[in-house]
Amino acid sequence: MPKLNEAVAETTAKCSSDEETAAAASSATLAQTAEYSHTHSHSHSRMSSTAPKENMQHGLSTKVALSRLHEEIEKVLLQHEREHDAESCYCKFRAAFMNQYDSPLGWLSIGTTLVTSGALLITGMCWPAICLLAILLLDLCVVIRESNLRRTEIYRKTRHALSELRLAEQHLSDNWHVSNYPHLSNPMSPCVSLQWTYRDGHIVNLPWALLVRGDCIVLRPGHVSPGPCHELQSRRHFSTGEIYGASSAQLGEPPVKPTARAPIPDLVCCLESTPYLDNLRLCLQNSLNRPPTIYNQQRYLLVTKYIQQWGFITALIITLFAGLLRLHGYGLATDEKHNWRHVLIASPAAAVIPLLPLVFPLLWIYMNLWGVARLQCFLKTPQAILEKKTSKSFEDLDMDTPAYDYDSISLLRSNVLRIWTQLWKGDSELLPRSANLVQVLGSISALCCVDKKGILSWPNPTAEKVFFLHNTEEEPQDDGSQLSMSTESDNVNQENQERGIVAEVLDLTHDQHCPFRLEFDDHEWKAHIKSLKPLGLAILLNTCSPLTHEHYAQFCGHVSAVAMLDKDLVPVTNRRCLCELAKQIGFTNHATDRFALEGQLASYRHLQPDVVRRDIRFARQLQLSTKVKVPFPHSLSVVMRENPGGYLSLFTQGTADIILDCCDDFWDGKDLRPLSPQDRKRALDFYQRSALTSYCTAFAYRPLRHGIHGALSGPLHSNGQIAYLELPPESKLRMQHVDKSHCDFEGGHHVKLSHSISTDSLLFSESKDEDCNDVEGCFEMQCHQVFIGMVTMQYQAQNDIVHLVERLERACIRFVHFSKENELRSRVFSEKMGLESGWNCHISLLSEPEPEKEREREKVPTSSKAKETESATGNCKSTTNADTVAIHPSSVQVTCDAVDAARTATPTDKPTDLVGDPEDGPKLSYLLAPPNNLESSKTLSCSAPGAISNPDEFKPPKIGDSQENDELDSSKDSDENAALALESEPNPERHKQRHSLDSAMDENCRSLSTLTESTDQSAPINFDMSNRAKLPRGIENIRPHLEQVDNVPLQVSLFTDCSAEATRQMLDIMQSYGEIVVCLGSSASNDNANIFLQADCSIAVEPLYPQVCQDVDAYTEANIIHNKLNFQRQSRKTATKADESFVSEQLLECGANGSGARAMQSPAHTVSPIYLSRLLNSLPCSIAICRDDPLSLVAIIELSRRFSLGLWNCIQFWACCAGSISILNVLCACLSLPPLITPLLGIYLMCIPVPLIGISLAHIDLDPKIMSRATSKKQTEYDSSAFAFVMWCYGCKFLVPVIAMLLAYWMFMTQSISVTEPTAITDLESANYANFYQCLHIVRCCALFAILLHFALVSITFVHRDHALWQRNPFRNHIWAFTCLGLLLLHGFICSLQMLLDESLQEYLLQLWLPILVLFSSSLLSLFISELAKFQENKVNTRYQRRARLDFGTKLGMNSPF
Repeated sequence: MPKLNEAVAETTAKCSSDEETAAAASSATLAQTAEYSHTHSHSHSRMSSTAPKENMQHGLSTKVALSRLHEEIEKVLLQHEREHDAESCYCKFRAAFMNQYDSPLGWLSIGTTLVTSGALLITGMCWPAICLLAILLLDLCVVIRESNLRRTEIYRKTRHALSELRLAEQHLSDNWHVSNYPHLSNPMSPCVSLQWTYRDGHIVNLPWALLVRGDCIVLRPGHVSPGPCHELQSRRHFSTGEIYGASSAQLGEPPVKPTARAPIPDLVCCLESTPYLDNLRLCLQNSLNRPPTIYNQQRYLLVTKYIQQWGFITALIITLFAGLLRLHGYGLATDEKHNWRHVLIASPAAAVIPLLPLVFPLLWIYMNLWGVARLQCFLKTPQAILEKKTSKSFEDLDMDTPAYDYDSISLLRSNVLRIWTQLWKGDSELLPRSANLVQVLGSISALCCVDKKGILSWPNPTAEKVFFLHNTEEEPQDDGSQLSMSTESDNVNQENQERGIVAEVLDLTHDQHCPFRLEFDDHEWKAHIKSLKPLGLAILLNTCSPLTHEHYAQFCGHVSAVAMLDKDLVPVTNRRCLCELAKQIGFTNHATDRFALEGQLASYRHLQPDVVRRDIRFARQLQLSTKVKVPFPHSLSVVMRENPGGYLSLFTQGTADIILDCCDDFWDGKDLRPLSPQDRKRALDFYQRSALTSYCTAFAYRPLRHGIHGALSGPLHSNGQIAYLELPPESKLRMQHVDKSHCDFEGGHHVKLSHSISTDSLLFSESKDEDCNDVEGCFEMQCHQVFIGMVTMQYQAQNDIVHLVERLERACIRFVHFSKENELRSRVFSEKMGLESGWNCHISLLSEPEPEKEREREKVPTSSKAKETESATGNCKSTTNADTVAIHPSSVQVTCDAVDAARTATPTDKPTDLVGDPEDGPKLSYLLAPPNNLESSKTLSCSAPGAISNPDEFKPPKIGDSQENDELDSSKDSDENAALALESEPNPERHKQRHSLDSAMDENCRSLSTLTESTDQSAPINFDMSNRAKLPRGIENIRPHLEQVDNVPLQVSLFTDCSAEATRQMLDIMQSYGEIVVCLGSSASNDNANIFLQADCSIAVEPLYPQVCQDVDAYTEANIIHNKLNFQRQSRKTATKADESFVSEQLLECGANGSGARAMQSPAHTVSPIYLSRLLNSLPCSIAICRDDPLSLVAIIELSRRFSLGLWNCIQFWACCAGSISILNVLCACLSLPPLITPLLGIYLMCIPVPLIGISLAHIDLDPKIMSRATSKKQTEYDSSAFAFVMWCYGCKFLVPVIAMLLAYWMFMTQSISVTEPTAITDLESANYANFYQCLHIVRCCALFAILLHFALVSITFVHRDHALWQRNPFRNHIWAFTCLGLLLLHGFICSLQMLLDESLQEYLLQLWLPILVLFSSSLLSLFISELAKFQENKVNTRYQRRARLDFGTKLGMNSPF
């Protein structure tokens, strides 16, 4: 790091035009940088005061950077807020009702309400008209206010983030240390976007969202530019997403002998803009573009379309038609004296008033806010109060016993009411208006996770298998603990038995509750402790040595940049923490105290195309749709001096191919043994198979007699100059020129060595006693090593995720993983999570290569590889995932100065002699000749996944019609390279020479089908990896497949080779086919903003950060823990008791009071760089948490389902009551009777009693079956069969009340005509008139109480929708019971009081007892009929649930192989 600081100072010195010293020039240049930032910032006097301080250090200070970030975010936010404020009142009014799904009040509803009010005014009914207009005005105010709050919700959430930024800038950032940022040497993760940046004069690993204009960043080789920037020295410009690489002209051609290569330098660049602003603009512009929820669509279909449109028009037409008939004398002889205003205006108005919106918009809006308030209260309530027993994060208990006590939450109504009040005022933490979390989670059908490392898996891979060679000569043959990896033929088996050499593979199991803890599966593993101890020592001295972390991180950047120019290689960072494995072997923390680091030697090499093809030959049998890339061969050796004694040793770790080429012997646990070709082949087979699905690293060792110094020795003794050793592509064969006369034995002879390990320093007595500093000496130092073993590492799925997948599947919610990795790695990990990974279970979203480009690529001769290199570098994927083995085509450019030189050796007509070629042997340069261009350009990807099922298409293509090629037997272990050489070289003698020399290397090209069963057990790919069903490949083929073939892509749980844009498009496709998608992604990634905005709602998770070693924290916040809370408490020294109780409550939620209680979503009391990054990146998300927060997704889904069912239960009851009252008045008009429910009574019923009963029905008791029910696709469009079923089911429930009320009404009115018998005609008319209205008054008084009684009894069937009345007591819903009882008592008392106070009414009651008996006794019949209807409905729902579950689990498409 000091060297990089010097480079920055030197760079800034060169940029200045002054003729001063380097220090003064550095200050002047940084002053220019500060001036540049001042010219682009606005009025902040605080920046001018910090400018002199800033000039004394590199880059910006934290305060200046946070202030600048605050200003630029506020500037963008103000721009959008001004655009919103500049809109006219008409535009805002129109926006509130423009979207039919967002607004519960439509234009037609407003119009019908106004028309009805006018009609009532015409008839002289002023009070009903005034009530309608007042309610409409209230609805308009609330709906317009909610629309404005919804449109500005993202603005308020951004304002909250700005307030946190301002608080950090002014008060809290002073205590930030370098340790509060992620460690500089942390391994890269695709889930975490970090950038080396100068802050306060130090290089920190800054989260991407905190980068600002004017920041001095360190752009490392192979890394992506976070934004437009320019280098300070050369003014070289980088655009956003551009990869900093090197050209082939800079690196030169692959050498023919070992060569020292200078590392690609880190560049100090200045950012020209703030990268986060692009994501911010995206969020501000697209936050309202989410698809409507299912409940909003159903609400529109039921309430707006069916009731307020169809129902209104139907009731109006029928009543008007009946009124016209009555006016023309065709009505019944009950009432013929009314004028046309009552018949044509008042009667239709009374019929349509129940169908008007009235208080429904208020009911819908505030009930949804209440549901969000309950969920937010649930998230903030400490787990210790709720949980019946402790559980891990994300992990839930058995679904048969509820994991949370919801009754205790319902008792905390004061907190819910407080949160509901905050939501009503506009609180936007959960985005309750633009992304209703409760409605989405209540109807979720797919949980899509777009990030793996640190969220689904542990952030660090752990050791899974240990491979080493073992001698069984002195052990019994039937030892069951050994996994004999014998080779293919019987002869080789006999040879192995004679030699007694077997390959041991020990499996390890990862402790699911600890990120690093391991244990051996074999209880007798200690029998191999002598073979494992050198491995453990090599791990501690090389892999996990803190002194090597910085040098290896720089070496990885160089290797990544070099590998970008080769389309067949990928840099794989397989050097991860293995301390726990060393501890399991028996080493302690002080085992390395006596060793001192003397030097580090980094090596790498390219591969010839024919070797690449051999390495991936057996991958064709896997029948993958994407091309498999080979890990870039590299290694890092450390020279350690042991004290006392001063003995020198070389410990090497790297890819197995380059390690094995450096080894002549192996350690068998007792002695050194020569590494035979068969042993080498076993190790290479294990490595090549393991590298497909895991991360495999090899270890070697040798004693030394001299040390190393110079540039090749690393940063310790190189005086600031570092160089890497690039080996020839076939470096194993190059080692033959090394003098082996000093060796004690010749490789290949089966000679048992008798020397002891104490004399190992005499094995290779090099002629030089001084430290070597030249390339030849360093290369010889790496030769003749002793192979120790290999370790494979794999990312392990977290245990809570496995349980989550299981419980989501039980709830018919599909867990979909969008993997950035290729099919092999993705499917292996999906099996660990519990997802199906067989046939028909995964789809690659990587687009197919165009056939024209493929043909052109095949026609390109090998001599012109520069064009191919340029194409490969131009299509390199911009990703931070160095472990991914797939290449994604992208528009990202790779910066190359001149990609005009070939990466592979240029063929010549005459082979040239190279250094080290034996005089009388074959020319080694012949082995560097390029292969046939057909095979070198052949890709492993197929044009369609359906072709995978045809094995013939994966055979090597015939190159010509030669007789030699036709005689090859492809079913056996054929050597493809030999066949190509046979075709391209007509000289058979020369071919024999090459074949004999390359025989050892040819043994690593066995196909998968020829590997033995024990080898299959050594790598987790012992299943058919082919996707045999005809599924689409590429995102552009998904929608045509769904339209023309089948819907299997919607039922797939794994998508591979996913880019951010492909993931977003796939989410869009899923939503267009009715899926309700919740996205789970990393809040530390800069690629997820668009995906978060596309999903119905999103949950941002701060992933667990990878660690360079388990003893080194990824980052720490111990020095700033609860800094925000402490600052607030200090600023409230005169706090009231209410403030103190609030602070204590906040302490309880965050677990700071020592009770151990933690809320699912802890309040933000610690403001750190990681927290600010999460706050900014999670703006479009409803929930933002840390991975170790005890969030239970299943619990909040269960809570949301319960509330959503209750909400829809309330709406259904309200709609049925409105329809029944309207139908009752329509039938009265058809029978020439006055409306039984007057307009004022109708308004009263639909505004007070019916909504109160409906709200009480929204409470759903805890039911374990809720999370075993399929949500399925709801009815959001008109369907005749579904409409008929709804009318039959709910019509039966409310048919009896309507008929009973109408029958009693008819009996009242017919008996009232014959009550009196006056003498005169005028007396008769007046008596009948008075008698008519007297009876009408009586029946209306009784009808109000009777209809409430009917509604209350029918509502019993709505309390427990899935249970019969005798199965579950409805009075368990105490809210419903008290509501109904109170309403009935109140109206019964009012009705009785009216009867008792009016003496004339008492005379009629004795004569009208029969209609009154029918009116009230029929309510029991209503209850009985409603129960029968519910029984039939439950039968249909049960049948539907079975079918929905069957559809959920069935993935058979029309092209299924079965």
